[in-house]
Amino acid sequence: MSEQLLTHEDWRRDLPLLAAPDVQADAVDGMRKRLAELLDDPTLIARYRAAMDGQAVGRMVPSLPYIDTVPVDGGLRVRLTAARAVLDVVEDKVTLSAAGTVYEFAPEAEAVLRPLADGRTVELAMLADAAGLALEDVAALVQELVAGQVATVGSLL
Repeated sequence: MSEQLLTHEDWRRDLPLLAAPDVQADAVDGMRKRLAELLDDPTLIARYRAAMDGQAVGRMVPSLPYIDTVPVDGGLRVRLTAARAVLDVVEDKVTLSAAGTVYEFAPEAEAVLRPLADGRTVELAMLADAAGLALEDVAALVQELVAGQVATVGSLL
């Protein structure tokens, strides 16, 4: 809610600390109205939960020996290290929120990200087949997640 409140001028401008009491009261009233509008939203708790889930940090798991790049090896397995990743799908993009980071991908990435967000450990080849993408593209996508420390890869996961 704080991010939404800051989009309104009432919440961004300086407080009228030295102004007359009626000006101060008007400022408080404006802030109160904006806050009440946001609290009236029936999806507030669901949005809060999704925001907090996307912030939950994962367990740090190194992807040894794949420190620099994830090789194009269909037998490598990948899983997320973030416990509560949130996957949002809209018409023109797929957004993964995990470990305090938001990643945006093309819509085709949903088939790659869905099993990972569901907590599964999956081979790169299976993800590539499910998404209809080249193995190289899936390895590059997974590399983004590994670099952000929200996923790990290995042959024995």
